[in-house]
Amino acid sequence: MYTRSIRAQIKKLPDSPGIYQFFDKDGKLLYVGKSIAIKKRVSSYFTKTSIGSKTDLLVKKIHHIGYLKVFSEFEALLLESELIRKNQPFFNSIARDDKSPIYISITGKEVPLTSLERKRNLTGAKFMKGPFPSVKVAREILKIIRHIFPYCHHKNPKKPCLYVHLGLCPYPYKSQFSGLEYKKTIKNIKKLLSGQTNKLITELTRDMNNYSKLQKYEQAAIVKQQIEKLQYLKATYHAPVEFLEQPTLVDDLTASKLKDLQNNLNLPKIPRRIECYDIANIGGKQATGAMVVFTNGTPDKQQYRKFKIKLRNKPNDYLMIREVITRRLKNNWPTPDLMIIDGGRGQLNAALGPVLKSKTGTFVISLAKRFEQIYTQDKVFPISLPKESPARQLAQAIRDEAHRFAITYHRLLRSKSMIGT
Repeated sequence: MYTRSIRAQIKKLPDSPGIYQFFDKDGKLLYVGKSIAIKKRVSSYFTKTSIGSKTDLLVKKIHHIGYLKVFSEFEALLLESELIRKNQPFFNSIARDDKSPIYISITGKEVPLTSLERKRNLTGAKFMKGPFPSVKVAREILKIIRHIFPYCHHKNPKKPCLYVHLGLCPYPYKSQFSGLEYKKTIKNIKKLLSGQTNKLITELTRDMNNYSKLQKYEQAAIVKQQIEKLQYLKATYHAPVEFLEQPTLVDDLTASKLKDLQNNLNLPKIPRRIECYDIANIGGKQATGAMVVFTNGTPDKQQYRKFKIKLRNKPNDYLMIREVITRRLKNNWPTPDLMIIDGGRGQLNAALGPVLKSKTGTFVISLAKRFEQIYTQDKVFPISLPKESPARQLAQAIRDEAHRFAITYHRLLRSKSMIGT
């Protein structure tokens, strides 16, 4: 089903999270979809085999492919919903199998309840967000929100439900005070769904300080956790309107993070290729090393590499790091502008030996999890950057990806050893 024009457009698509849009020859929007890998997802539509009558009809009409990159799946969910709400693309409508649109609704009752509703069934709702393309999408959004602001969806239960015991429902029926506090939570949920994250953090910070002054330390601690979760979400989340007003937002902010990293590390140039290394093992057994690569600030998964550590049954992170770096440098792979090692000064020194011997000129740092301090080869004391620092956020994201990749491979080796393969 490929045409030369479509094939050329797909080649230019990024393999990163975001929204893709299909347009017909008249420029009319046909369909909006989301994916964690835009190019891979769009390519799947143009297979040689039939993938369903509705999808086949859609593919025949596609003339132009547009996209918007985002940072996270949460952003993709909300942006997809916003574009569908504004444009009402025909193929998104028929994909619902003639069901009414799905909304996140919050009732205006004495104890407001948060739930998913179809438009035709909405009764007493004071707040609606949507429509969302599917129940699954809406539930994923509520799941993220619930871990920041626990909410209730049961009508006057006689006793606390499972969600209360899991800390995901505040049980507003407990007392008049708990009911009043819960209404504040509902206001916060509405602001978060409306993209007012900055305003929300400011208000919560004020509340936390007031609780502390009144020596209500337990309440202050709860609010502090909410602020931290929101700040993390804010670091990776931007409201749909931001992407619509600035389509190059992801590229612009990524470039800013790379520039900030260059400045804080005094690098001679912006680090276009960054490699990060982590070790995973239990008592030295099934020890693995992982190398992840970020090109221009984004994951380049085709460049990822994994190492089965040859050092046997010796839980020595330093020797393992040295082995992995030595083996990496023997390969004719592109030279990195920056290497990040998961760990502290000891891990950095272990990696520096083979790097300096190779004379590649690569700058090496390590990032310690405990205080998120950056150790460098040219400074005695570590660098401590604030949480909101773009350089720190980028370095942490790369380090966390290396940790995820290392743990995944380590678990695979453990599973194989357990079943004797």
